[in-house]
Amino acid sequence: MSGKRRGYGNIDDKTPEFSISVFKEYRGQGIGKALMEKMIALLKEKGYSQASLSVAKDNYACKLYLDLGFSILKEREQDYLMILKWK
Repeated sequence: MSGKRRGYGNIDDKTPEFSISVFKEYRGQGIGKALMEKMIALLKEKGYSQASLSVAKDNYACKLYLDLGFSILKEREQDYLMILKWK
């Protein structure tokens, strides 16, 4: 999302923003990690150098994002703005 329609994880118009969800009954099976890894690989292939996302502080996926290499760019009241850089 860019321009006037920006998501909570938007950093700028050149950085793709992540937003995924896995149904509760399928969590803990590696599906979210696999989705993230595939998307990161695709973004690298397309020439992007980073990606961003927003995640609620109490979201179970925070650990996954940190394990994948995302870092907290900005801590807000209820969420983290995170970024992953690879170039």
